[in-house]
Amino acid sequence: MGRKLLKEPLIHFLGGALLVFAFFWATGSNRDPADYAVSIDETDIERLKADWVQNFRRAPTQAELDSLIDQEIAEEIYYREALRLGLDRNDPVIRRRLFTKMRFIESEETAETEADDAVLQQWMDDNPDKYVLPPLYDFEQIYLGQISASEARDRIEQLQAGADPDSYAQPLSTPRTFVQAETADIARQFGDRFVEQLEKLEPGVWSGPVVSGFGSHAVRISAKTSGQKGALDDVRQRVINDWSAARQAEQRDKSLARLRAEYEITVAGRP
Repeated sequence: MGRKLLKEPLIHFLGGALLVFAFFWATGSNRDPADYAVSIDETDIERLKADWVQNFRRAPTQAELDSLIDQEIAEEIYYREALRLGLDRNDPVIRRRLFTKMRFIESEETAETEADDAVLQQWMDDNPDKYVLPPLYDFEQIYLGQISASEARDRIEQLQAGADPDSYAQPLSTPRTFVQAETADIARQFGDRFVEQLEKLEPGVWSGPVVSGFGSHAVRISAKTSGQKGALDDVRQRVINDWSAARQAEQRDKSLARLRAEYEITVAGRP
C-alpha cells in the first residue's frame, strides 16, 4: 500500500511543493527585500538632533545620538511588523489620527495661498457684520469694595445726590478714568461681566453697582461711541484668519466630495 502511494503523481506534487515552501521559509528568499530595508539617512539624523536640542537645549553626545538612532530603528521595525499583523485595522485611535493627519495636510496646502487686498476687501464687503469695531467708552469708576448690593446702592444714590466720590472710593490698582477705551481693554481690567453690565448703563449719571472680580463699583459713563465698520487695516489679521478658515473649509468639502465619489457607500436605514 505504501509503495503504491509513493508512485501517485499527486503525492509527488505535494511533496515538491512542500520542499519549495521549506526552501523559501529557510532562506527567506520569498520576502520582498524592500520591505525589510531600514535606512536612516542624514535628514533623519538631523531631525533626531533637532528634536533633542528642542527638548534639552543642547546637542546630543555621540552616545546619545547612537541611542536615538537605535530607537528610531526599533520603532520602524515594530511599526512595520504591526502593519503586517494588521494592528492598524479597526483601531479607532489610529483611524482618527490618520483622519486628522489627512485634514492637516489638506489645510497646509490651502494655507500656502495668500489673498491680496482686493480679495480681503471683497470678503469684508460680503460679511460686513463681522468687522464692526467694538464701542468705545469714556467713563469713571469708583471701587466701593466688597460690600453688599444694598450698601452699594445706598452709596450710589448718595453719589447721584451730589456726594463727593472720594468719600466712597476704596483703593484699587486699576485706573479711575478711561477715555476711548475698547471693551477688550476694559475686560482685561475688570472682566467680561463688568463689560456686559457697562453696556446697559445710562450715560451721564452714577450707576451700578457694577460687579467685577474685585467687588462692587459705581460707574458714570460720559461718552459712548457706537461700533463703526472698520477699515481693512483695522481688522486685517482677523479678515485674513476668517478668509483662510473659510477657504480651508471649502477646500475640505471639495476634497471630501471628490474622494467620496470614488466610493460606493451604503448606510443602514438610508435609501
